[in-house]
Amino acid sequence: MAVFKLQLKDGREKLIEAGRAGRTADGQIVIEDTDSLGVWDCLEEYPAEEVKAVWRRGPAESGIYTWIAQPVEGRWWSY
Repeated sequence: MAVFKLQLKDGREKLIEAGRAGRTADGQIVIEDTDSLGVWDCLEEYPAEEVKAVWRRGPAESGIYTWIAQPVEGRWWSY
């Protein structure tokens, strides 16, 4: 499980706990988790035009937990 923070373009922020987050080839942000059989299932989807930034909570190089910015371009998955 990971914690993700989404900054939406309307100024709101959302904190979401999920197995992974990703950015598709068309820029859409998807939040996914596994079901009881271990199959990935989409929990939430956000169109590219609604999301300003995405962060994942995790350890920085210093070892201290902080918000780690995810790429604003290109396709990615973060666990």
